[in-house]
Amino acid sequence: MAQPRFRYRLQQVLELKIKAEDEEKEKLAKLIQLQAEELKIKAQLEAKLVQLGEELRARQANGTLDINQLRFFPQHIEFVKNQIVNQELRLKEIAIRIAQQRENLMRAAQERQAYEKNKETSKERWTAEMEQAESKMLDELATLKSARGASAQ
Repeated sequence: MAQPRFRYRLQQVLELKIKAEDEEKEKLAKLIQLQAEELKIKAQLEAKLVQLGEELRARQANGTLDINQLRFFPQHIEFVKNQIVNQELRLKEIAIRIAQQRENLMRAAQERQAYEKNKETSKERWTAEMEQAESKMLDELATLKSARGASAQ
């Protein structure tokens, strides 16, 4: 007689929880990638600011700064500084979103783990029931065999 296989009655729910956790991981990875891109943009803006400052000092030192450039450089430097400030605000917003996404991921992982623990407990209980049924059947067979042996004498 073939022994029945264990079937977890909430397997579909467990699979949905695994899928939900994977989706939360993907969202977190996308946010981290976005943060890296925004950090790169901020670094480029900071490099541009340094370059503008150096160019302004160089033109002042060699005397090639005309009146239009004298107005352009401070305005452009201020514009780049504002872009850097905006970029820092964007990075703070992304950091908040990453923290929230980590919490979502942690919740999804806890839900999945709860179902996996339940599955493990159910399987252990099922295994114990199967072993108990098998033991009972063997006891009955032994009793029958012993009763046949006694009646044959």
